[in-house]
Amino acid sequence: MTTGISLGAFHAVNFALKRADAFPLAIGLSGNYDPAAWNAWGERGESAYFNNPFDYVAHMGGDHLEWLRSRLSILLVCGQGMWEDTTGSLESSKRLAGLLGAKGIQHELDLWGHDVPHDWPSWRAQIAHHLPRFC
Repeated sequence: MTTGISLGAFHAVNFALKRADAFPLAIGLSGNYDPAAWNAWGERGESAYFNNPFDYVAHMGGDHLEWLRSRLSILLVCGQGMWEDTTGSLESSKRLAGLLGAKGIQHELDLWGHDVPHDWPSWRAQIAHHLPRFC
């Protein structure tokens, strides 16, 4: 299993999508999964493409996609409170869940309330809620 919070959620999910043999479960808390939205990269070449799940998962197919469908499970958790919108986490989590669903990759989207901000107390509660079912 791989887990991450905020930027770490992006890395956890990206690692699992690339290496489901090593990480068959990913838990992402309040992640923004679209690096293109960060405006941090210059020219978008091959390295950027293969590290943006919105790019490479959208074009995935064939045997590799079938293998991911049989092997991988992704849990996306996000609050709907303060900073979840300004960080892009809420919209990105919803979009990624839609893309995973369209590709038939096992996933779950768990959106917490409008009183749950992008912060450590929220993530502590979210991981405490979800982790026991995987241990």
